[in-house]
Amino acid sequence: MSKENNYHKLRPYTEIESCECKQHESVLLVDLLTDNPIHCLECKREIHPELLNLSNEMVETIYTWKSLHNSLYLLWLDSGEYEFWAKEELLDKKSRVNILGLEVIQKLSATIPTYLWWFWDTDDGNAQKCPVCDQALDTNTKYGEGKCDKCQIYI
Repeated sequence: MSKENNYHKLRPYTEIESCECKQHESVLLVDLLTDNPIHCLECKREIHPELLNLSNEMVETIYTWKSLHNSLYLLWLDSGEYEFWAKEELLDKKSRVNILGLEVIQKLSATIPTYLWWFWDTDDGNAQKCPVCDQALDTNTKYGEGKCDKCQIYI
């Protein structure tokens, strides 16, 4: 069996958006239509997967989530006949993309605290509650509408 890793699947094409923080307290799994969905929660820039010493299995799982989320997000952005369906999938806590995203953050959190950036359509107003546990969001956040520490979600 080869000892090669799959880090190239999550490697950005440019260093412009790379995190330069000295250490990482926590990370954010977020689809920003880039190759690497692993971002520093402090600066929100990309963290190279090598820095987290991810296994090939973990890289594959993250890559699968990113690909699935990216496909749905692009369908939603297209505003065509699949827009409503894609939005429903991105919002539904029982959809494959969100179940997989929650699994990824749980696995990554064994190494470093990890949050998932949950899709929200701002045309629907401000997010008030966590989409997983239905509790009020903590709005005292650096990014987004709010967060749920219990479910490890940012919106």
